[in-house]
Amino acid sequence: MATDTSARGSLGRMSVPTTQADYAHSEIRKAIITGTFKSGDRLVQSELAAELAVSVTPVREALQRLKEEGLVASLPHRGTTVAMLDLAAAEEIYAMRKLVEPLLIRKTFSSITASDITKARELVARMRETDDLLAFADLNEQFHETTMKYDDSWTSRIVHTLAGASSPYVSFSLRLRPEQIGDSHVAHDDIINAIEANDVERVVALELAHLDSTISILRELGDRV
Repeated sequence: MATDTSARGSLGRMSVPTTQADYAHSEIRKAIITGTFKSGDRLVQSELAAELAVSVTPVREALQRLKEEGLVASLPHRGTTVAMLDLAAAEEIYAMRKLVEPLLIRKTFSSITASDITKARELVARMRETDDLLAFADLNEQFHETTMKYDDSWTSRIVHTLAGASSPYVSFSLRLRPEQIGDSHVAHDDIINAIEANDVERVVALELAHLDSTISILRELGDRV
């Protein structure tokens, strides 16, 4: 059964935000991704504001951003809730990712620098060292932002939005199938090696296989999603 935000422990301030709305967005998103806030949980603005020690206005702005990202929903008679995980939605998100991510990879591949590769290797090393799911998810996002070389294009914006929308599904699959983290390490190493070999099509194939791996696990979980 869904619970209200008041039924959970307080949210912790983990970093200095650019604005209070950015901070609220970051902390609520982290709570959703890690499963602290579960699908269907009500997100009461006044309670979140009290937990985060901010006013209601930045919380309202944060929830609107999370709604646009597909992580929360507004339901009649329920107010704002954490969006329900749904296999059909995951299928749609991943189908779109498989279309647009190759576009971004091919578009930005030539701009990847030696320092980007160094950063990617450092991120993989840090992923291997952590056993914290949130830290792993954050490092994983940074890795793909580095190797796909996000820019200001619409393609990049769409890729970023879809990656954010898939975050709860990735975290859910990792919580139930933690053994796939080892597979991710191997995939990340392979992606870096392909970049160093200047083989863009190999990078595209590896990224698509990476996406297929997660959606395949979600399909296996079926009704548990």
